[in-house]
Amino acid sequence: MVEAVRRIGAYLQVQDGDGCRHLLRVSSVQAVSDTDLMRNETFITAAGRTIRVPQPLDEIVPLISPGERLPIEDEPERWPF
Repeated sequence: MVEAVRRIGAYLQVQDGDGCRHLLRVSSVQAVSDTDLMRNETFITAAGRTIRVPQPLDEIVPLISPGERLPIEDEPERWPF
């Protein structure tokens, strides 16, 4: 799978599902969300615009804040909803 999102300095280069490319300042990212239960696509909201990208959320989050490392759990706790 080709990476739809990659980090370039202070920017994220994002290619959406239609092949359009976007260059977003990392600090403008407001939200990152799974698109569905398959978890193979992600919505990125930045500067009031939402972009759907064909890359899992778990691969995108480290690009947004590479200095912050959260402990990895073997089996993440399920949300109650």
